[in-house]
Formats: sequence, structure tokens, C-alpha cells
Amino acid sequence: MMNLLKNITLLFVMSLGFYSQAQTDVKLSNFVFAPLMYNPAYAGSSDGYSATGFYTSQWVGFDGAPETLIVTGHDRIGITNLGAGFDILSDRIGASTENRVVGNIAYHLRLSQNWLLSTGIKLGGTNYSIDYNLLSIEDQNEFGNGFGDISRTSFIFGTGVFLHRDNFFVGLSIPNFLTTEYIDEFRNTLANTTPNYFLTTGYRFELEREVYLQPTVLARVANGAPYSALVSFNLDYKDKIYASANYEHNVTAGAFVGLRITDQIMAGYAYDTSIATFAQYNGGIHSFMINFRAKERYRRDRCGCFTY
Repeated sequence: MMNLLKNITLLFVMSLGFYSQAQTDVKLSNFVFAPLMYNPAYAGSSDGYSATGFYTSQWVGFDGAPETLIVTGHDRIGITNLGAGFDILSDRIGASTENRVVGNIAYHLRLSQNWLLSTGIKLGGTNYSIDYNLLSIEDQNEFGNGFGDISRTSFIFGTGVFLHRDNFFVGLSIPNFLTTEYIDEFRNTLANTTPNYFLTTGYRFELEREVYLQPTVLARVANGAPYSALVSFNLDYKDKIYASANYEHNVTAGAFVGLRITDQIMAGYAYDTSIATFAQYNGGIHSFMINFRAKERYRRDRCGCFTY
């Protein structure tokens, strides 16, 4: 019994370090490349189809360390004022896995010659599961039954607004209004999901012709969790080389570098390190990104932010 408790306690402690991502909404350090993850109103905010993929690995060196795969894409629907997009997430930590598929739709309204406002909704589903067979349980009959994979599914419904012009943007969003509690057959609470409230904003400075610096902020408020704000400084050098540095107080610091291989394809790598006491025990966070955009998206004439 003591070994069982030790294993459950270890899983619980590991989950705490990743809880803000696994059971709420993922917060990427290079979030400027995945705005649709946080705000459905971003869908179709610039001309031309775009898709981005991310792979993130945390706590390198730990067995069962968190791994996250994200794919997101969006486009304007014809010549209408509607935009549509999707975001897909697969998140694994130890014996637990979360898979999420979400659709996004937005309506865009021109307020003036320079300002545009959009509103959007998210609708989809998520599946959360735990495979007890992956846990080191000394006595498999302790609970009277054999263990296996326990799976629970729930809906996602969110909304957001997005205001922007040629050099500034601000967005407010709740990616999921719904509160869900996942419970196993033994009435144990496996995980909870609660609404997260996001504010994103950024301003683009032109340092010289086709060279831009854009400070951005991603702030999050969630019930039962401390307020957090991730600040990022992003450099776009002639749409060929990208670089950024980010910082979240008492949480992480990191950097990103990206290269546009062709007009349609850009790839990048980010590394973030914990700046809390736990930093000496983990190997940091490694993220790989690849982006594809349609040729007409090069104009980027609708949104002042870095549009991906």
C-alpha cells in the first residue's frame, strides 16, 4: 500500500508542475505564432491560408516527461467577412493524455479606414485519459479490479474579440467557458478544467525598412491559479529571419529563432528554462515549429501583428 501511495504522490507532484498546461489552456512561450489557440476572433485576420505545427518537450530527462503536439490553421472564407480555423492538441504527461480538436469561426467588421474589429467562437471537444497500466502499482488487486485505460470526453465552447490596425492589436478571450471534472470508477478526481481569461496585446515598431520589433504580452487569469503575464520581444528581419526573447516573472525565460526557408515555409526552435527553484532538476523546454502560408498571405494587409 505504501508503494502505491508513493507512486500516486509522485504522479500528483509531477502534474502540479505542468497543471497550468495539461488541464487548462496551453501557454506557449512563442505564443505570437499561435494566436488562434487563445482567441477564435483571430481566424481570417489576414489574407491567405496559414498552418502552423508545434512540438514541445519539457522536463527532459524525466520518465513520463510532458510532450505536446499542436497543429493550427486558418483562412478568410472567400470574399466574405468570415474567417475559419482549427486547432488540434495532443498533450501527454506520464500516464495521462489529453487530445483536443476545436473549430474556430470569426466575423470581421471594419470600424474605420485603419481599425478592424472581429468576434469569434470556439467549439470542439477534448478527451482526457489515464492508463493505470503505466503506473508502478505493486498490488494490482488493491482496488478489487484490474486496471486499464480510463477515458473521459467533454465539450469546449469559447469566445473572444480582437481589435487591430496596421501596427497594433489587442485581444480578449476565454478559450473554454465550460468547467469539467474528470472522475474515475473509484470516484477519484483525475483532473479539473476551469475557464482561463486571456489578454493579448502588441505594438509593432519599424526600426528600418522591413525590419520590425514587436513587444507583446500574453496575460492569463484563472480561478485557483496565480495571475501570470508572459512578455515577449519579437524581431522580424525583412521577413527572412525571426528572433524573440520572452520572460515570465518567477516562472520561465527563453528565446526563439526562426528562418524563412521559402516564401511559404518557415521553421524555428525555442528554448525556455525555469527560473524557479525547480530549475536545477529539469532540462528546460524545447519547442520546434514549422509554418506554411499561402503566397497571397505575404501581403499581410489586414493585421498589424505578426500574422501566422
